[in-house]
Amino acid sequence: MSKMNRLTCCALLVCATASAELPDRGADRHMGVATCAASQCHGSAAPRESSGVMQNEYVTWTRDDPHSKAYATLAGDASRAIAARLEIGSATTAKICLDCHADNVSADRRGEKFQLSDGVGCEACHGGAENWLSTHYNTPAVDHAANLAAGLYPTEKPAERAKLCLSCHLGTADKFATHRIMAAGHPRLSFELDTFTELWRTAGRQPHYRVDADYAARKDRHSHSYVWAVGIMAEARARLGLVLHGAFDSGAMFPELGLYDCHACHRSMKSVRWRALPRHGNAGPGLPYLNDGALVMSMALARLVDPKLAANFQERLAELHAAGSRDVDSIRTAAARLLESLDALDRQLGPATLARREPQLLRELLATGAEGNYIDYVSAEQAFMAVQMLVFEIGDAPMKAQLDTLGDALTDDERYSPARFKALLAQLAE
Repeated sequence: MSKMNRLTCCALLVCATASAELPDRGADRHMGVATCAASQCHGSAAPRESSGVMQNEYVTWTRDDPHSKAYATLAGDASRAIAARLEIGSATTAKICLDCHADNVSADRRGEKFQLSDGVGCEACHGGAENWLSTHYNTPAVDHAANLAAGLYPTEKPAERAKLCLSCHLGTADKFATHRIMAAGHPRLSFELDTFTELWRTAGRQPHYRVDADYAARKDRHSHSYVWAVGIMAEARARLGLVLHGAFDSGAMFPELGLYDCHACHRSMKSVRWRALPRHGNAGPGLPYLNDGALVMSMALARLVDPKLAANFQERLAELHAAGSRDVDSIRTAAARLLESLDALDRQLGPATLARREPQLLRELLATGAEGNYIDYVSAEQAFMAVQMLVFEIGDAPMKAQLDTLGDALTDDERYSPARFKALLAQLAE
């Protein structure tokens, strides 16, 4: 086995450190959303206070959760146009679309009440219910371990939830929104675990679960900062894993451009926006950069934990970008080295570490921005979600009042001004 293949295999193993098998890959049958919809199960019209769970989860999913409409979007005009450009027939039947817009398990793993048209339903996230459908209501509510043993996916664990969400909101080697799909009209994908988990709470909509004493008795509770950190590192690791996968280099003229920063190429020709930063490894003008928003956030996280590790991380990130002017093997070698730094960072992180150092983490994120590291829109987008989370966690009222202005600076990615965003972060840091 060549050195490059050894590095690739090693890094892909790192990418798959979480233990649970993703719901779409398990052997258990998916029984269908209808099996959860009875009023005495999860179909209650209103939340019930007498129960350990609200029991209206099906209604909440149907009414408020866009996952329930994921399949329906495939029948819309935009999806029809994308499918026509890709020449894949109907988006409602194309595997490349169904893999993320529905619970697209094989026919032999579909129960009698299963409907593909239900979209991203209960079992797409919680795992095939063939065995845990009865376990999770016949056993005491606190016996969560029995449910997990029966095949329930552990969404309460941040690392497992990150792996699950990223399997569609970023993609895997088996299902990925390639540059070709994006060029056909698919929207740009972005993700941040804590923000997306809490999105419906902050939007004033009802979540489909509540974190209360009963939840804490059955499952671990984690701070928002820890969930954010786990999600950021999971995305960074997943992106590097995709670079190391064979699909990154198909033998065509270009590598898979879907892993690059969209805005590095798709921006106005009337303004000169290129600028090299230390993390870009002295790469010259005209070189598209890999999408490194999660890596930039990880770099700020490393500064919090260990300055020596942070310096090592920044050096290896620079190596990754500099390798982009050479060849694919150079990029992969640099990616494998950066994965080693991510592992070192992961070993030093824990829920308690972040919980007591949130103000310092906020300062590090603001300082990273003050250095101009958020000149690209993706990094700025990630930075805003992180800053917003920390400001609310810490309860800093003056900073809360400035968040809307900071968010407004990101309203239009085509009009994003790095200088303005940098100035706003400097104001927050004062």
